[in-house]
Amino acid sequence: MPNKFRKSLIYWLILSPLALVILFPFAVMFVTAVRPRDELFVYPATWGFSEFRWENFTEMWVKTNFGGALFNSLYVSVTATVIALLLSIPAAYALSRYRFVGKSAYRTFLLMTQMMSPIVLVLGLFRLMMKFGLVNNHMSLILTYAAFNMAFTVWMLQSYFNSIPRELEEAAWMDGASHFTSLIRVFLPLAVPAMVVTAIFTFIN
Repeated sequence: MPNKFRKSLIYWLILSPLALVILFPFAVMFVTAVRPRDELFVYPATWGFSEFRWENFTEMWVKTNFGGALFNSLYVSVTATVIALLLSIPAAYALSRYRFVGKSAYRTFLLMTQMMSPIVLVLGLFRLMMKFGLVNNHMSLILTYAAFNMAFTVWMLQSYFNSIPRELEEAAWMDGASHFTSLIRVFLPLAVPAMVVTAIFTFIN
């Protein structure tokens, strides 16, 4: 038996108890999902069941309006992510490329906002949404999620923007491009990987 294969086998044997612990809740969830309803609360609990019911998923989808809830979640999350990115890209670019008074204080402020628990602001946010008539409205969630994620997106984007050589933009300026043109035609295409990764993390948040 090759030495490399023997080591891999030993590692898998060592890790297998941890893998079983991690997979156990998923196994319980799956077995519970495909049981008949009258066997859900039997005691003592068993792994067996009399009937394999895929119909449970269809019934759940219809009775709980899961499709509508899923659409609402996707709509809110995608829209909040797009808004957060659109507002964060100029801020991250300014932090990465320009020097201005209060820059370090602004960076510290962004970091401090990430340390604050969102639950502290719930009452104030509710009163604000009441004032603007956004209670029981998708837009209240979208604006709140976008605002809470902007500090994170600015930090993520700025870190990547710092790695893009300034000389590429300077070369475009020497060729006659404006600052806006170099941003759109040179800088942002290079920053696409960072924007995609940031969008994924923001969507998950």
